[in-house]
Amino acid sequence: MSKVQLITNQLGTHLLKQIDSASSICILTSFVMKSGVQYLKEALKAAAERGAEIKVCTGDYLFVTQPEALRMLLEVDARIEVRLWKSNGVSFHPKAYLFQKENQDSLFVGSSNLSRSALSNGVEWSLSVSDDEAVFSQGLHL
Repeated sequence: MSKVQLITNQLGTHLLKQIDSASSICILTSFVMKSGVQYLKEALKAAAERGAEIKVCTGDYLFVTQPEALRMLLEVDARIEVRLWKSNGVSFHPKAYLFQKENQDSLFVGSSNLSRSALSNGVEWSLSVSDDEAVFSQGLHL
């Protein structure tokens, strides 16, 4: 049975908890900012060091993603896979965070890009769906 939760603030706290024990981490956000990478940096480093698979996909939509933020991600650990979606004028605006653990999959989807304000004190809404393998698989293959 799926557990669904509305998160109206402090998404970062929930993400840090998931990163701490996930074997697979997939971050798909339209915008990646230095402040967001800094917010998750130590947790992502620890996850990579314990062997978690980490993928981050962002885009060049509206040219908001900071190149320095992508460099920072690559410097956290060489095992982190970073991809850039070339929009070619097409909107690329997802905000999803997917986590796999041995006994639980979790998906967070909502309005939060990868920035400190979106993850900590900004007005953002996200839904968390846990324990639903089908939802996780669909999200991973979009």
